[in-house]
Amino acid sequence: MFASLVFAAAASKGPEIAWSKDYTRAFAEAEERRAPLLVHFRGANCGRPTVPGATEGRGGSRGGITRPRHETGLGDCDLMQQDVLENAMVVDLAGRYVPVLVGPGDETLNTRYQVIVNPTTLFLDPWGNEIFRVAGYLERAKFSRILQAVPADFAALAPSGRSLRERPDDLKALTGAAAFYEQAGLRQVSERLYERALNTPAADLTARRQVVIARGLNLLLMGRGPDAARVFEHALEEAPNAPGSDALLLGLVNAHLTAGRRKDAAAAYARMAREYPDSPYSRKARENLDAAKK
Repeated sequence: MFASLVFAAAASKGPEIAWSKDYTRAFAEAEERRAPLLVHFRGANCGRPTVPGATEGRGGSRGGITRPRHETGLGDCDLMQQDVLENAMVVDLAGRYVPVLVGPGDETLNTRYQVIVNPTTLFLDPWGNEIFRVAGYLERAKFSRILQAVPADFAALAPSGRSLRERPDDLKALTGAAAFYEQAGLRQVSERLYERALNTPAADLTARRQVVIARGLNLLLMGRGPDAARVFEHALEEAPNAPGSDALLLGLVNAHLTAGRRKDAAAAYARMAREYPDSPYSRKARENLDAAKK
């Protein structure tokens, strides 16, 4: 009878992620396999329980998340564990990751990744560089989409990934990683990396302008015309007559057109025509303006 009860208890246990607490070994395994890392932080006094029957929204008016009504008696950590991390679909999606559980005690990873909220879940590349971060509870469907979005093949990222592990401010590695995530369709990750690249103090003007163009184009492809315009305008203010300004002005024209600001686009083109009349970028800007009128 005792054996039967033990078997029944084991059989009724739900699916689980095979968490490792040996992060040194796990990080080495991830690099060897070129597999992404799933690092879940669950520290002491993790999460805040709420009054049963209440709900809690996060993210304000920008479409945040709300705790499920039937689980409001749980804190964030227990809710995340029960509603997300023990879900069969999530466990299956996490199978291609090297999973690491960080509990109370050793603060090495908390310090390295500046984790102050529990629970926090990091999605890292095989070299330990951050791709996505979830601070607090995140509903199952959104968590699953992140698990699926992380690339399966990191071969092309290897040189940049290794360099960023050693030097997080390596300009070449930052732009290489940004290009990798653009190819993977994760333009929001690329935007974060391009922004970091532009904040690298050692970058010379030519290198900075190359990053500006790449970042602006990425923002345009994300449909963020006003943000792209600000990036181009800031670069032009830094060095108005430096080489490459005609390319930046073309980007500015396109950014204004994407945002529906034809007058601003026309003003940017007028400057191009005045300062760079023979530039092929000026001709392209004229074509784009004419096309927008049709």
